[in-house]
Amino acid sequence: MTGTAERPSSHFGFGAPVLEEALLVEHRADSGWGAPEFLPRRAGDVPMASAAVQYGLSCFEGLKAFRGPDGSVHLFRADRHGERLAQSCARLCLPVLPPAEFVAHASAFVRRNAHHVPPHGQGALYVRPTIAAVEEYLGVRPARRHVFALLATPVPRPASRPMALWIEREYVRAAPGGIGAAKTGGNYAAGLLGAERARQRGFDQVVWLDAVQRRFVAEAGVMNLFVVLGDEVATPPLDGTILAGVTRDCCLTLMREWKMAPSERAVALDELVSAQRRGELREAFGTGTAACVVRIERMVGDGEELVPTGGDLAARLRDAIEAIQEGRAADPFGWRQTVADARSVPRT
Repeated sequence: MTGTAERPSSHFGFGAPVLEEALLVEHRADSGWGAPEFLPRRAGDVPMASAAVQYGLSCFEGLKAFRGPDGSVHLFRADRHGERLAQSCARLCLPVLPPAEFVAHASAFVRRNAHHVPPHGQGALYVRPTIAAVEEYLGVRPARRHVFALLATPVPRPASRPMALWIEREYVRAAPGGIGAAKTGGNYAAGLLGAERARQRGFDQVVWLDAVQRRFVAEAGVMNLFVVLGDEVATPPLDGTILAGVTRDCCLTLMREWKMAPSERAVALDELVSAQRRGELREAFGTGTAACVVRIERMVGDGEELVPTGGDLAARLRDAIEAIQEGRAADPFGWRQTVADARSVPRT
């Protein structure tokens, strides 16, 4: 699709307004995935007796569609999001939607709603794919009926304001052997109280620590965490307790392309304290689809205050990712996926 977009409402921010139309695909245990349909968003309400409501049997993704300089619309890393959704589903005993079908549905949905994609350089259409168990049955077992749904909301360019984080020692987000690597509502529910307590203290979010020793940093709120210690860039490893962030992967890929050697390793809080004493705590930043790359200006706990001295890596990564997302730079990694050839699903 080319040409100038119909401008969305000027009163949009992350999360609202949600488009009135949704794409839904039903899955039944005896017949598999059905045909996609476009329906009013509220037609997809989840029954209260469903396993999604009662037992948390649902998972989701979050990806963006952008408008290029020529007016065309493309998705960013839809294939990677489809793969991660499949992994989340497998962990939660939900039916796996093949990633190729995920990309096809997302492309058709965005193509149909391309007029909601903001003008080039002014934001994106945030797409929320969700798989939920909708069979009504008050018993703990895998469900026999599920729905895959696509919702969307126009969002502005993410703000670049640096964050201040509270180091959370009492609560944990996820434990080894649990579902920390799955993008499911339970992980966000587990983190909500800690985040609210951080805000009450005047901070933007929390630094989560590991569940066993409360010693190693895990995530920065709902984002992956990076630190620059001297000449080393480090980020916690994908050990099953943190999300395999797509933006995290973008950052690692770009740094390796720039001949850097980022480390995926355990990073202890006391290591950050020692690095600060030596003047080697240079940068800290969070990464995620919603925020892209955000600098962390300080991390404060009961007995420490960590203030990175400063650097330009976070800004450089953000600029490079946004340039590829918006079509202002070449895409050597194949991260942009056009929606021009997607087939629309007939309206029912």
